[in-house]
Amino acid sequence: MNLKIDLYLYRPNGRFMNKTRVYILQTSLLLFLQKSYKEVTMKEIVEKTGLSKGAFYHYFSSKEELFKEIVMLFFSMGNIDYSKFPNDSLYNFYQQYLTHTTASFIQLNELVGSNDESTLSFNFFFIMFEAMNRFPEFLAIEQEDYDQAHMAWCEIIDRAMVNGEIKTESKKEDVADLFLFSTDGSFIRFLNNKHYSGNYSDYLKTAFETIYNNIKT
Repeated sequence: MNLKIDLYLYRPNGRFMNKTRVYILQTSLLLFLQKSYKEVTMKEIVEKTGLSKGAFYHYFSSKEELFKEIVMLFFSMGNIDYSKFPNDSLYNFYQQYLTHTTASFIQLNELVGSNDESTLSFNFFFIMFEAMNRFPEFLAIEQEDYDQAHMAWCEIIDRAMVNGEIKTESKKEDVADLFLFSTDGSFIRFLNNKHYSGNYSDYLKTAFETIYNNIKT
């Protein structure tokens, strides 16, 4: 088990998780990556960890609780503090976004001990889809994340229009949507393009630069 991962696995109260909790999450995540939520059983999870039932249930009382914490972990890894992004140019802003994306995928790879970004991304996508389909509260979290992202992109695009970095007849909200929609679209195409030898961040960079090069002055 890669215990380096506990350096950034923290709970909402700001306290870091202990190694046993991290181990349970890693072991359970591997099972959820292999099977659907419905197919994985608590009995299987407990047996896979090698812990006694008493030790295991000290940390998680149900499969639902465990699955939700894994999904919240994904959200925390993908969470972006846009206030720390460069605000001098749209170019520097989206370069920082790409850097953050790369770091997030590195964390996910470390979490499951995998170097296969394509397979990991594909399975991760289905875990998130299943979570939002099964537990509506995750849809609300996703919408909140999108709203915050859209606001941040609108602000930097508006600044880029004012300072003459870019020129477009489109509204800043529409340009922001182009960048955000290309993030999702590039992810899907990356998963389906088996002949692409690069990583997702490189794929996304191409999409961003295509948009940017068409509106920069």
